[in-house]
Amino acid sequence: MSTNSAKGSAVSTAIGILIAGALFFGGLYGAYTNWFQQYLQLLSSQKWEPTPCTVTAMEIVETTLKGNTRLFTPSVTFSYFQNDKEYSSSRFWFGAKGTTDSNTARNAAGAFKADGQYECFVAPSDPREAVLIRTRNPEQGSATLYSLIAAGIGAIMGFGHFAGLLIRYVGGPTASQSNLQRAMVNGNCPIESGEPDEPLVIQAAESRVAVAIGLWIAGLCWTGIISLIFMAVVQNRNWFPMIIIAVFFLVGIALLVFALYSTLQIFNPRPILACSQRDLYPGSEFELSWMFHGNARKIQHLEIVLEGIEKVSYRQGTSTRTEEKPFFRKKIIDSDSPDSIAQGFELVAIPISTMHSFKSSNNAFTWQIRVLGKIAFWPDIRDRFEIVILAPKPDM
Repeated sequence: MSTNSAKGSAVSTAIGILIAGALFFGGLYGAYTNWFQQYLQLLSSQKWEPTPCTVTAMEIVETTLKGNTRLFTPSVTFSYFQNDKEYSSSRFWFGAKGTTDSNTARNAAGAFKADGQYECFVAPSDPREAVLIRTRNPEQGSATLYSLIAAGIGAIMGFGHFAGLLIRYVGGPTASQSNLQRAMVNGNCPIESGEPDEPLVIQAAESRVAVAIGLWIAGLCWTGIISLIFMAVVQNRNWFPMIIIAVFFLVGIALLVFALYSTLQIFNPRPILACSQRDLYPGSEFELSWMFHGNARKIQHLEIVLEGIEKVSYRQGTSTRTEEKPFFRKKIIDSDSPDSIAQGFELVAIPISTMHSFKSSNNAFTWQIRVLGKIAFWPDIRDRFEIVILAPKPDM
């Protein structure tokens, strides 16, 4: 079982690193081709020779793309002489040929007429390379933004995977092993290590780092996509949809605020919970001890709550809804005392008439311990620990 789990974890990590690498390097390549490469060409073109040329054809070609997006492309052909040899080119500006902003395309192309005499710019090193106007397609910036967002997401994902590998293979014991070691040397731990029924150190249901990374990815993706749509709307002068898009943009800002909040929570003291029994049943009594890895003196108020949650899923039309409601709730500690906050233990009883842990396709009964710690001028501690309450034995 553990071997299969380790293999599955290695495979998922490898896949995650490949996806992160594809996003990161693909995003960097997109940023290079959409901005840096075009910027280098634009910078180099400042030394190109101004050369008389004749515009033989000039028109705005309108193309309808997927999603009814219209693309306006200044289609130009101009000829010029270099070293007594005639050349022709169709490059209007640097970057992509078309733009979704009709005004930008028409204003840029309106300065040129067919059969007119103008000035173009020719590369001294290669007379076949020429451009009519020395500027970039204004929409290259949005493509660059999208590429940088993809690279940023890949960097965050890759950092998370490599950090996990370092912790697993280089950083010594795992989080669960470290928590167990800290619990064993604590005087409040109910049973000494090495006993058959050594205490169960409960692990947090969600990783703080994983939650923060997930929120950053969601926030960056959301705001990036909405920003691209917003810029397209502004360029097309569609003012009314801007109000609706602004609301969606605020949602992305809220996600980024929550991501920052979750990132700060990573640095909070980490609660370590130890249960005196590994097998819990309705009617069981056990000692729950707690301590913190980090400076627990920062915590001004601590609340630890044992909860039983019922989850019910049902279909409503074509969608599935899930509702949650507590069927059991007991405060284990509610204290402002620094000594009892830093460490302690309490005897906890599970009523014999209550429901054990259970899960099916439509409903579930789960048990959890919530640790809520208030810290002044800093995000609070909000960690959740899941426990399993077994079905009663036949002789109970």
